[in-house]
Amino acid sequence: MNILKAVLVVIGLIVVGMIAWWLLKLVLSALLYIIIGALVVGGVWFAYNRYARPEQTRRR
Repeated sequence: MNILKAVLVVIGLIVVGMIAWWLLKLVLSALLYIIIGALVVGGVWFAYNRYARPEQTRRR
């Protein structure tokens, strides 16, 4: 009976480890997509504000 419990504990640890690894990859990849998306949107916003609008000169 002790061997069966040990085998069940090892199987349980493997399953929990697999689930934890899957969740970690999911969270990190979502975070990476958010960071890359923010960089792209920020870059486009910066380029639009810098190059698309003409310089506003003040007249005296």
